[in-house]
Amino acid sequence: MNPIIAPTLVEADRRGENRRAVQTKATLTLLDGEGAGTSQEVLTRDLALSGISFFLNHPLTVGQNCRVDLTTPGGNQTHACEVVRVRAVSNGRFEMAVQVRARM
Repeated sequence: MNPIIAPTLVEADRRGENRRAVQTKATLTLLDGEGAGTSQEVLTRDLALSGISFFLNHPLTVGQNCRVDLTTPGGNQTHACEVVRVRAVSNGRFEMAVQVRARM
């Protein structure tokens, strides 16, 4: 008989790095998939060295490639990214998480 493993209420954070809650303007440009070549302004939710989280009114596709241009006090930054998480949050809004693949 297999043991029963009860689910825990608190899941371990799978992130390898600390994220900082940072709200700053960024420009998201889709590089492939639906909407390729289009750009839109987003407001970041949080940042880490390897990823960026933001909200959109429509979902992207996991695996979709994009470019994120950030405006920060230290100067502008451009990152080649891949969508790694899409989560519906409320009222037709979606939280996106992208992993930075390269700094451009």
